Amino acid sequence: MHSTFVRTTIHLLALLVPAADLLACTAFTVSRGGHTYIGCNEDAWSINAQVRFVHGGPGEYGAIYFDHFNGHPLRQQGPQLGMNEAGLVFDGLTIQPQQATAVPGRKPVHFDDLMPMLMRTCATVQEAASRLRTYDFSWLTRSMLFFADRHGDYLIVENDTMIMGHDTAYAIGNWRMGTCSDPATIPIPRLQAGRELLLSGNGASFEQAENVLSTMTVCRAKMGEGTLFSVLFDPQEAEAHLYFYHDFSQRVTFDLKEELAKGDRTLEMASLFGTRPEYERLKHYLTPFHQRWLFWALVALGGCAVLAGLVSLIGLVKAIIRPPADIRFAWLPALITGLSAMIVLVLAGVLLFNESVFYFGLNDAAGWLVLLPWVLLVLAPCLALVHRGSSRRRPVFRLAWLSLMGLFLGSLFYWGMFTG
Repeated sequence: MHSTFVRTTIHLLALLVPAADLLACTAFTVSRGGHTYIGCNEDAWSINAQVRFVHGGPGEYGAIYFDHFNGHPLRQQGPQLGMNEAGLVFDGLTIQPQQATAVPGRKPVHFDDLMPMLMRTCATVQEAASRLRTYDFSWLTRSMLFFADRHGDYLIVENDTMIMGHDTAYAIGNWRMGTCSDPATIPIPRLQAGRELLLSGNGASFEQAENVLSTMTVCRAKMGEGTLFSVLFDPQEAEAHLYFYHDFSQRVTFDLKEELAKGDRTLEMASLFGTRPEYERLKHYLTPFHQRWLFWALVALGGCAVLAGLVSLIGLVKAIIRPPADIRFAWLPALITGLSAMIVLVLAGVLLFNESVFYFGLNDAAGWLVLLPWVLLVLAPCLALVHRGSSRRRPVFRLAWLSLMGLFLGSLFYWGMFTG
């Protein structure tokens, strides 16, 4: 019963949350002089990225996977990108949300099951496309799949379309390509910077491809966060060159054949590199997406807000219908408590489901949200003020709520929610 209540509370809070802006992961494939390079930049605020090696079964391909998740209870560790022994590479990118109708007769499949299956059994984009056409992707509302192989072929899978090509150079970002008639118009500056390099003839050598990959990374002003890791795949050599936290001064190269010979295993990505001060700042930044206890603390706060709002509503109705003769404005404490509870509930929902606001501010979720911390800051002293007087006139639950408001306001200051 408790777990059902928690799930219901989470889903109700989710309804209050506007969609967050898209991150800007990037990927490209370039084939020149008979050689192909495939580059992928993974933008995320995760603090537990890992490298994983998995053998295939008899007659199947082994693969290297690059995984991460944010520690959020509603998210699972899963493959973000990878390559198999045959040189087939995949990546998943977030795009603008769009609904699609399920295709009758096609099977639904979960991403975390689909990718390992394709990596085990497919050597080329064409083989992957043949298998993918048997599945229903109507669930892929906010993401697209990108595949590329050693021959320079690429494939994009969205929930309502599949795009195949064999351009000498091709680059994508977090943009729905099925509705894009001209890639030059995509408003992602670093994607366009990478495209310009590719279209000018860069990418023929390893150094040039590495430069393109570096150009398409990001390091933001908040705390130097941005691209979590980058991988430059050499599918013909079955090698993956890993760069961590948008720092290209050091790389770790994995020869897939040699690594698979060591057996299935998982490596902590950060441990493969030297100290990254910016990454250390990210690790120590407290958010509900990094610390699970903080997630549940915010869920509990949302529950307290619902309770405080209900009690205040009852108190407000009683004060209006039968006001006590010895207390002027008896309805005021209940009104202030109810308003503050409503604001806390909305903000808790935003903080639980919009990771971007911890780095870009509440304005990144919705412009009107930036006013709520200030309103709450005004309501807190007002609530303290109306509780002056004898202890008999200080309901314990309102004093407890005032304490919770103080802690929450301190958290909002820590996260910079008063600045945008």
